Amino acid sequence: MPDSHPSPCPQSPDDLNQIVLSPQDLAFERLVTKAILQSLQIDKILYVVLSGVTSGEGLGFNRGLFLLADDGQRSLRTGMAVGAIHREEAFRIWEEMVAKDLTLEALLSVYDSVKDDPDAHQLSRRLGYLHLSLENLSEHASMAPDLSTIGRCRIETMLAQSLLERRPLHSQTLELACEQISDSEPFSFVNWWIVPLLTSERIVGCLVVDHAFSDGEVSVGRQHLLATIADLSAIAIEKSKIFDEMRALAQVDGLTGLANRHTYNQAIHRLLTQGRQTGRPLSIIVLDIDHFKRFNDKHGHLAGDDALRFVASVLRANARKTDIVARYGGEEFVVVLPDTTYEQALSVAEKLISTVRVESTTTAWGTITICAGVASSPEGGMDGTTLFENADKALYRAKRNGRDRVEGHFRIP
Repeated sequence: MPDSHPSPCPQSPDDLNQIVLSPQDLAFERLVTKAILQSLQIDKILYVVLSGVTSGEGLGFNRGLFLLADDGQRSLRTGMAVGAIHREEAFRIWEEMVAKDLTLEALLSVYDSVKDDPDAHQLSRRLGYLHLSLENLSEHASMAPDLSTIGRCRIETMLAQSLLERRPLHSQTLELACEQISDSEPFSFVNWWIVPLLTSERIVGCLVVDHAFSDGEVSVGRQHLLATIADLSAIAIEKSKIFDEMRALAQVDGLTGLANRHTYNQAIHRLLTQGRQTGRPLSIIVLDIDHFKRFNDKHGHLAGDDALRFVASVLRANARKTDIVARYGGEEFVVVLPDTTYEQALSVAEKLISTVRVESTTTAWGTITICAGVASSPEGGMDGTTLFENADKALYRAKRNGRDRVEGHFRIP
């Protein structure tokens, strides 16, 4: 795509010569950089950056949004958002911060106390549905208007253009519309900046900030600082993912190669936290091999190990890149399905049961069947223990009702 708009961030040596950072800006850069580098938790990295860019001691934007690429590099989804939805709320928050004399350093230190607070994630939940397919960037970007246009366009359009052109975009006149069919009132980013988060090999995500409730002239120095913080965020997020992958390799089940119970427990805690922040659903399927003791008695324990590996391979082959498949213990498995409703999880479970039954007919020991229990947390509002117990209850109901079947447990917390 031709580079039809001037870049809002410094590009040339002459631009760089204009960069002057105030002592406050330098202090902000040091504080945020230190906080980012000290964390290996993606959510905390997002919180640190968004708190920094929206703080009066930081870059002073009114609102900030991170969208992150999924592990399969198929789409961007809302990661975290900070700021007010309405002008009145913005002034109330500002007055509270002034009254509490809440400094940026103090704000960064309270992450653990606010990460599960629904009031702290209202904007994340409001924008939790945002989604951009990375496989159709050119199609989205082809609809991008000129940045000087007065009006509104879909946020996905400008995100795609920023990612394709690999540079920040800014407009004072074009509003970014974040809408879905069920929205009763429109939401837009106003006087906004989009900064792509990129490495040499991957799209990490995008950072969106705006000045919806205040006049926001951003100096060349602060433009450069915003881009620098975005670059640092991309590196830190990738580092965190690599750390998680390395840790997962050390936490696999030795027999099946699946994640083990400890890895499952860590993952479910992290994903439920994200669900509470964004309002997106999470479902799990707990599965058990039918009459496994009888199978071992008949075919021997070596065949039993082969059967466990067979079921594990079927579960893994039918999982998405974003799903987590774990051996929970013995002949019991669990599949974690992010962004999946209760009804969708029931369909997935039915498919898994059918696939195991059909594909096992070609094995030396003949047909194997499994049963499954499904449970969901519609908005992450359930703890991991309760979610698993609900799925486990459904699993035992499936056993009582004849096995080779799925049962579900649905309850809104």
